[in-house]
Amino acid sequence: MASAEDAVARLDERLRRSPLAGGLNARLAFGEACAIRLAEGELVHLEDLVLFDAGAYTGPVAPELSSAWHTLRTWRHAQHGDAAILLRGGHPGEPETPATAPERRSGLLHDPAWDEPARLAAWRDVLDESKRLPPILAAAIAWDAWHILQPEQRGVWRAPLLAALLLKARRKTTALLLPIATGRRRAKYRRHPAHGTGDRLAGFLQWTIAAAMRAGKDLDALALAETLLQPRLARTRRHSRLGALVSLLLSRPLVSAPMAARALRVSQQAVQAMLREFGPPVRELSGRRRYRVWGIL
Repeated sequence: MASAEDAVARLDERLRRSPLAGGLNARLAFGEACAIRLAEGELVHLEDLVLFDAGAYTGPVAPELSSAWHTLRTWRHAQHGDAAILLRGGHPGEPETPATAPERRSGLLHDPAWDEPARLAAWRDVLDESKRLPPILAAAIAWDAWHILQPEQRGVWRAPLLAALLLKARRKTTALLLPIATGRRRAKYRRHPAHGTGDRLAGFLQWTIAAAMRAGKDLDALALAETLLQPRLARTRRHSRLGALVSLLLSRPLVSAPMAARALRVSQQAVQAMLREFGPPVRELSGRRRYRVWGIL
């Protein structure tokens, strides 16, 4: 627990002082959405999600991609919302809108005997009982209790988001929502109901350490990339869109020419010409003639 507390505190301190915090948070949201869906057994390619979000996706829209986009939007709302208020909502983690609940339930099998209000009340009791505990441990308990109580029949995927919101509500993190599902992908532990409570909570702490380490490495990479790109930007003309393209590259895991053209309001040919000017650390990631994408390595 001490290691997790230290890792998260160090990351948050770095982000609070970094001008790249906004770009990193935007990138983390995409990776976390894919990681959350993967934990639910749904494989969604990061490239597809980024392009779909930008309105530049041209392939068939699978249900998994739609779910990932909903997760991405939920995570983004949570990043900019009041964590304490979001935890108290009727659907914790999501902004309260009249159309949200009926729209999300459409087409799903709903067991009326599930008694979601009672389960949600029991989960809130767990949150209240954990208020005197350290934030990291309280988040682990909230995450575990969400899995056990299952206040929503189709809402287990929300557990890492709620744990991240609790960390923010308790002021353990102030500059980000910790991407806990991303940490899960990089740690060895996999939750199983048969595991003891201590094992499950210790596994969660492993995930928080892995998440903080991964986000820290991503911040290092962005800082290095910005340093390498600055001399090139200093030589651009006053009305050049090169700076806007750099900002887009820093805030997205990858970009395509149609996606960048739409965001920058220039032609795809202009985007490709600008991309050729960069050199390292911007590289083409796809290796294909069609649907080419670029990103910062």
